[in-house]
Amino acid sequence: MNPIVKTPRELFFDQLRDIYSMEIQLCVSMPHLVTLCTSWELRDLMTKHAHQNCNQIAEIAAIFKRHGESPGDDKCKAMAGLIEGGTGHLEAVPSPQTRDLMMIAHCLRIEYYEMAAYEFTTLLSGRLGLKSEPAALSELLAEEKEMAMALMTMEGDLFAAANSRV
Repeated sequence: MNPIVKTPRELFFDQLRDIYSMEIQLCVSMPHLVTLCTSWELRDLMTKHAHQNCNQIAEIAAIFKRHGESPGDDKCKAMAGLIEGGTGHLEAVPSPQTRDLMMIAHCLRIEYYEMAAYEFTTLLSGRLGLKSEPAALSELLAEEKEMAMALMTMEGDLFAAANSRV
């Protein structure tokens, strides 16, 4: 169970722990999600982002280390729900093209959740006057935004391909 958060600094590390847990869960779940993709482009994009997620874990761990804090082992229940719910739906879709489109919807939900977490934590780190954290977290946020944009761009192409087969 999480300790009671009493100060903005404690809130920053609480939020960072949530992000750390999110990234670990994604790093673990992404290989399975990649196997559900039919489109080679989508599979490639997700594989690259899975590597980014794993690198993000190291960056977040470094922030904890710089401040003598621990990432802990709490599990972000919201991310667990997003992953579990979306994966269950994906596995039930028989049409490969429709499943790829659903994968994009699933991943966008995850990306926007991550972006909200990174946005707030980046803002909070700046308000706390932390030295290198705002830039580091902004860089991670930019990666999430790039992934969301790539997914949105890919959606149009995959929709056209799926719709032409109907």
